[in-house]
Amino acid sequence: MNKRKTIAGFALIAFVAVILINISSCKPENNPQPLEPISLVSPDTPISRYFGGDSFPVIIKFTTDRPINWIMGLTDVDTLIDSSNYTPTYEDTLFRKNLTTLSPRQNLYTYTGSYHVADSLLPFSVVRFKVSFQAGSNTFETGQNYPVGIKTYSKEFKVNVR
Repeated sequence: MNKRKTIAGFALIAFVAVILINISSCKPENNPQPLEPISLVSPDTPISRYFGGDSFPVIIKFTTDRPINWIMGLTDVDTLIDSSNYTPTYEDTLFRKNLTTLSPRQNLYTYTGSYHVADSLLPFSVVRFKVSFQAGSNTFETGQNYPVGIKTYSKEFKVNVR
């Protein structure tokens, strides 16, 4: 009888320990690192709405498995009523930054800036953004800890003017 109580007590302690471990492992991760090559922090959605004359912050995180060479953000304003047939040309530059001069070279970078929606834009206009970066090298150098090759990524988002 005493042996059964000992086994039951041990099983109960083991069960409680397993439950506590499972509960403690369910904590949300506070991982500030981006989980995709280009992550929008602000605006936090690929489609945002602002009024003409508004300014909003632009915060974008870049990451890859090799050092970043450059980052670039382009804009294009679409004032057509029928935006479904519009092909953006991205003629205006929001930012362009060469990162090959950083020492040591980095594979993580956060761009912080802002964009001002022009007062003259009519309601239902669309401001399109294309953010891209290039990373890597086609040559192999001594001490290089990443594979040879260049990677280029891009992401688009837009602002609907109200």
